[in-house]
Amino acid sequence: MCGICCILHLCGREDIHDATVCKGGDVDRAAIYQSLQRRGPDAFASLQLDVASGVRVEATCAVLHLRGTVFGELCAADGGGSVSVSGGMPQPAMAAPSCSCPQTPCLSFLEWNGEVFGGALQLHPEISDTTAVLERLHQLEHSFAISLCDGFNETDNARYAAALTAAQTSFAESCVRFFESDIEGPYAFVYYAHSLRLFLFGRDPLGRRSLLLHVSAASPAKMEKGKSGALETNYVEIVISSVAGGHLKSSCMRGEAKGEGNKRGRGGSDNRAEKGDEDKDDEKNSAASLFSFSSGCCWQEIPNTGLFVIDVAASAQTSLVSHFPWSMAHSVHPLLRFQSQPQPNPGRGHLGINNENTAEECPAIIRCLLQEIGMLSLPLLQDPISFDVAMATRYLQSLWKAVGVRVKAENCGADPTRPIGVLFSGGIDCTVLAAITHYLLPVTTPIELINVAFGDAPELAPDRLATFRAFEQLLQLPTCLKEGNQETFCASGREWRLVLVDVPHNSNTSYIRSLLCPGNSIIDMSIGTALWHAAQGCGRMQRVFADAEIALRMRSRTRSYGRHKLYRVSTARTAGARELQGAIPTHSDADNEAKFAPLLEAIITELEAFNEEPSSPVLLSTLGKDHEASLRPVLCKYGYKKLGSYLNDASAAGVIAFARHDEAPSKAIRLVKQTDMAKVQRVAPAKWLVDDGESSPLGSCVDTYTCESRVLLLGMGADETLGGYVRHRRAFERRGVTGLAAELDRDFARLWKRNLGRDDRVVSDSGREGRYPYLDEEVLETLGSIAAEAYRRATDTTCATGTGSVEAEAALQEALAPVCCFSAEDGPPGVGDKKILRLCASMLGLGDVVRLQKRAIQFGSRVAQAHA
Repeated sequence: MCGICCILHLCGREDIHDATVCKGGDVDRAAIYQSLQRRGPDAFASLQLDVASGVRVEATCAVLHLRGTVFGELCAADGGGSVSVSGGMPQPAMAAPSCSCPQTPCLSFLEWNGEVFGGALQLHPEISDTTAVLERLHQLEHSFAISLCDGFNETDNARYAAALTAAQTSFAESCVRFFESDIEGPYAFVYYAHSLRLFLFGRDPLGRRSLLLHVSAASPAKMEKGKSGALETNYVEIVISSVAGGHLKSSCMRGEAKGEGNKRGRGGSDNRAEKGDEDKDDEKNSAASLFSFSSGCCWQEIPNTGLFVIDVAASAQTSLVSHFPWSMAHSVHPLLRFQSQPQPNPGRGHLGINNENTAEECPAIIRCLLQEIGMLSLPLLQDPISFDVAMATRYLQSLWKAVGVRVKAENCGADPTRPIGVLFSGGIDCTVLAAITHYLLPVTTPIELINVAFGDAPELAPDRLATFRAFEQLLQLPTCLKEGNQETFCASGREWRLVLVDVPHNSNTSYIRSLLCPGNSIIDMSIGTALWHAAQGCGRMQRVFADAEIALRMRSRTRSYGRHKLYRVSTARTAGARELQGAIPTHSDADNEAKFAPLLEAIITELEAFNEEPSSPVLLSTLGKDHEASLRPVLCKYGYKKLGSYLNDASAAGVIAFARHDEAPSKAIRLVKQTDMAKVQRVAPAKWLVDDGESSPLGSCVDTYTCESRVLLLGMGADETLGGYVRHRRAFERRGVTGLAAELDRDFARLWKRNLGRDDRVVSDSGREGRYPYLDEEVLETLGSIAAEAYRRATDTTCATGTGSVEAEAALQEALAPVCCFSAEDGPPGVGDKKILRLCASMLGLGDVVRLQKRAIQFGSRVAQAHA
């Protein structure tokens, strides 16, 4: 991973008028370079070249060394270029090959910010992936440039221009095929092909690495006089960079701004969420409007729709940027690809647990875990439950592989004693990643669980409470597994480091705001702030060495976590839920005390969870989303169709009161009776995880600690790919499975623009690399194969029973059911959302984590309160 920046100075181009440019003056290079060096602390290099008439390039990169032990030159130049390098000699994020065309000095170079985790590109263990990508690109460049070195030269204007254009097009199309088929992993890059006179740049098809664009008019001092003596006015500066920078002038004047930014609704949803395919249309048009401003910002996220080319040949008459799209529709949600694309091969990523010929595909540790919970011998494809288990096992295997390639030592700096970090909210996504990491890493590698909380009482933030409980679950994981008499796993003495980052609400956020650019919404600020502080890894640390004794003590714990429902464990299908339903009175509707008891319980739970005053308001949206399972039975019992009617009656009975408009940001209620307010218990903060009956914390603790990990695992993509958002449930309830499919597809298609670029900028600013196993290509392909197989199973079953053709909606619901289910019977909150991941958590030996409900980081960490 590194930070890259490429600045092109173009003058005298007749096509410049096609671009919308910023008139705010020069970009602050110093600010950009400082941000790049924070991303890549191991080395910094810059390269300045005059690459063509009227074209000068400044290329800069900073490196975080994680892969490879043999290096070439970090930067190279020939024929009038200058190079400056500082730092050591880690993997070359910017490198230049040797040129085999004798007529042209080789000035080609690559700026690479990425990781090759799979695909057809072969990597030598001692050579960085940067070098491997560079060599392949240079081979492609040479194969198309060789014709330009034979038969004619640049003085044959017409013939040369036609041949050059054809070679450029063929090269770009070949690069599309290369990146699309041979590379699996996140990346953003800029490649200058000198012999073809073009700059090629782009992001991976999922957009997991940040790459921004800024186009500005030149300042008067930089404009040059033309032949007539007049100043050239079509001089522009194009900046392609991992991070944005401000202007040297005090304000940014935009020219010919097109389009408007979309206001983000509450809960992160777009105001246009009900308008079908508009977001997909935006994505398709994003390449054409690459130089148009949006959201009031002159920096733009470079789309992930393909590769882009800037032609710097003197004869160039084309548009400023040419777009070469991917050949496949990567923006389609993996669960829906079977509808329009060839169905994945069921064999890849499939676990044939009961098939002797394919049993070796299943890692031994997974087989041991399945054996321990009695799932190994379940029949496949017959019973719906066992089919779901089989599909979850298949998904677990692909996720296992994705985590494995991201945490093995040779991909993380080759030091097995350096910790691996997990950004840890205590939710199911990150806890599953932490558990898999535990099973994969040698005992010599510590695991850092990094949790962030905001405010004067961070110990009471929902994510902090969930983190302590999930940490207990991780400490209970087995440290030794055997298959027969053979030991397959041993990690007794595993070192866990729980890093608690406490941030006051009045912390300075101006620098974080600059990293978010072009993101500028409240939700961008909330999520970005939480991620930035977590990735910095500066806080308190509790160290625990896990062994059988610790696991036994954790299993026997009787400590109560109070009534903090924000630990978010679903009570669906449990004795507690049945007892609650059985406690609903059946005698008289006039018995208000019993009738409104569940409502009072929900309000008190909310107030306790946030350590609020007993008279504080509770939002109606919170009651509807977070307490649906406990309130739905009483609504049905008394014939209420809507929560609002129930609340109106409660208000009329004097049980609650509606808050005034100035007391809450939206509709809210509060307690009114002193007896009810007296039931609200303020919980004493817990600074550390403390064992039952002990006054001192578990393990050892330090109050000042900075994380040592250079690789961070993040759960990004789990909600989008597995149906984890509340809006997914709402879409199903309002518009059925077609509405759910549309919402899933919309969330996945805009993930690159709304989340991933922003997250990469704020996380990488720590000098650590964020890695997203849930967005691994093979993991997504596995989801596609699961949906396709479930769909085939539904249609085959219908045909076999002679009941005719299955309805389209019913078949689609069956296709999604192994992954997420939102029906009232089978998919209550904490059960149906991310259903497949909950099964995986159960297989891994995680307890209450299996039933954790979704809570967004901005609310769980309480950072949202700071930006309200």
